[in-house]
Amino acid sequence: MIRVRVFLVLTVLALGKAQIPSLGFCPEYFPMANFDIERFLGKWYESERYFQFSEVASRCVVTDYARGPSGKIYVSNEITNRLTGVKRVIGGHLELAGKHGEGKLNVKYTTTPISTETTLTVLDTDYDSYAVIWSCSGFGPIHTQSVWLMTRDRIPPGPVLQTAYGVLDQHKISRTFFVKTDQEGCALAASDINAINGITPISTVAEATGYEQKNAEVAEEVKQVNKPAEAEDQEAVASTTQEEEVENKNDAQ
Repeated sequence: MIRVRVFLVLTVLALGKAQIPSLGFCPEYFPMANFDIERFLGKWYESERYFQFSEVASRCVVTDYARGPSGKIYVSNEITNRLTGVKRVIGGHLELAGKHGEGKLNVKYTTTPISTETTLTVLDTDYDSYAVIWSCSGFGPIHTQSVWLMTRDRIPPGPVLQTAYGVLDQHKISRTFFVKTDQEGCALAASDINAINGITPISTVAEATGYEQKNAEVAEEVKQVNKPAEAEDQEAVASTTQEEEVENKNDAQ
């Protein structure tokens, strides 16, 4: 009876941590080798994640990693509440953990009411399009896992997602509990906390919203189609201008 009560208490604690609880100890997943933190810096959009109770109403989730003048790496997570539209930014800093060259990050958040610390394991990333990040905590006879599928594009193309899914399958991580993060029509900036601290992020180009990104290719195609016509118009205007100059010169003589 005591064991059952302990198990129930630990389960409640796990759910309170807003992660997926499972029986047993944390699985042993090895972090990515030859991890390059400098290439990892910049903006990452949360494309999908393990279901979390605390993030049920969240959307437009963006994480930005930036190195400050002192060399310290700062983290800012921007989350928008889908019900109220209110944004909150959770900031902190990270340090590399584990062996040299391993994709293991120790993150300490300092803008929450109580400072929290977590260890993130980068299972794989190509630095340019996707990153698969995993975390696990043990609570006695149970453990809780969190997994994030992060992408450089707010609305990633299908092939990028398929590559990331391959990483999950390779590590035998179930996709049953994954939920898609709503990134449609989101606001632009996600580095406000870094800007306030005088930190220049790696990604300095203004980000497009989900809708803008979807329409970007169409707009570019229209632009390419109109280029020949614009060039002809410019040539016609130039030719007309030259003729007028010649006529004016003749009239003056």
